[in-house]
Order: sequence, then structure tokens, then C-alpha cells
Amino acid sequence: MHLFRLPGIVAGFSERTDGSLNFLDRPAAGQRLLWESLAVVAPLGLTPPRFATQVHQTRVLTVTDASPAGHQGEGDALLTALPGQPVGVFTADCLPVLIAAGPAVMAVHAGWKGTRQDITGKAVAALHAASGVPPVDMQVLMGPCIGSCCLELGDEVAAAFRANDERDLACFSRGAAGKWHLDLRGLNVIQCLERGVPRAHIRHVHDCTRCLPDRYFSYRQMRGRNGTQFSFIALLPAAGGPPPARGS
Repeated sequence: MHLFRLPGIVAGFSERTDGSLNFLDRPAAGQRLLWESLAVVAPLGLTPPRFATQVHQTRVLTVTDASPAGHQGEGDALLTALPGQPVGVFTADCLPVLIAAGPAVMAVHAGWKGTRQDITGKAVAALHAASGVPPVDMQVLMGPCIGSCCLELGDEVAAAFRANDERDLACFSRGAAGKWHLDLRGLNVIQCLERGVPRAHIRHVHDCTRCLPDRYFSYRQMRGRNGTQFSFIALLPAAGGPPPARGS
């Protein structure tokens, strides 16, 4: 687990050694057991996470006291201002983006389809609207994802990006086999910068999930979904909190 500690906030990106953290496949009791099986969870005082069925769109789900436990419906970003309540996303090559904005936090699932629709830029805007915190004061954490070394896409995908915003092609390159390669991480960084997040406020776990099958589940490496990472962020409860944690 790559664990990060910001003032009043904790965030984590799971690894293969944490097991496949697919809470969607389990009933409520099983979700709690899976969550509490993580060694980093015990000292945090966090309730089981809220999560969504991800559909590669840009819908933001807001988690409040009135929200159901666990599954929140369909969406690719979750926002909350509840202390002690983690929100998270599932990935196995897509980019997990965790954003802290003072009294609120957000978890974003950014695959190439959502990225083409500016999901991270829209998430920053939604978090600003909900929290009142300007992007210049936000902190962004980007986890492991498939790198430009391995993310091959067809001509039709590059054309769709070009039709949406020609500037996106700056994050495409031609590989040795003539295929287009997308820098998924880089394009999401650009979306943050364009919304006003300072580059110095964006931190990374710079691992390619496909290149490191012993450390991460990778949809493309495994030729199908046989496991998933889970990335979460939470406001710490008012009393107590974890000791300083390492990020890498």
C-alpha cells in the first residue's frame, strides 16, 4: 500500500500484495471484513469505503450522511466532506486520482475514455464548487497506472481525442509498431494545471501497472479483469489519526 498523509487527510493506493480489493463483489459484511483486513486501516478510525460502478464517464457522486453504505451507483468520481469516511475507485490500468481540498476530498477514476471527456478537470471544478477551496490550494495524488510505454490505442481513438481538443495530441506518440501511445498520466496532469492546480501540488506513484505484474493487477497484462487495485482518500476523524506514513 502506498500511503500518503496530508494535514487532516489520509490517502492510499493499494498494491497486488494487498489482494484484489473489489468491494463490489461482496455483501456489506464482506466489504467490512475486506477493508479491515488491510493492515493500514486499523489505526485510522475509518469506516468502510464508499465506491461506485465505474462507467468511463464524468459523473460525480457526492457522499453525505444520507448516502447508502458501500455502493453509490454509477459514476467515476466520488466526493465527500464526511470525516472518517473514505471514498475510493477501482483500477487495473486506469489512473486513480485523489484530490484534497481542505474540508472535502475526492477520488477519481480516469481511464482514457473519461480523460478524453476531461474528467479530472471537471472533478477539480466540482470540488471547488463543493468546498469553496480554489484549485491553487488543492493537493492532487496520482497513483499507478498503465504508462505511455504500454498504452496502445487505435487511430480512431487518437482521432476522437483530436476532434474533442486538438491539444490533447501532445500526449500521443507513435510506438515502434506504428500504434499510438497515450501518456494518460500526463494528460490528466495537464487537466489539473489548466484548472489552476500548481504543478508542485501534484504528487505521483510513477509505476506502470502493465510493466510490473508482480506489484499490480493489470487488465492488459492479464488480458482481462482478474483483480483490482483500490485507491482511497478520507478526511481523518477529529480525534486521533495515523502516524506519518510513507508515499513513494
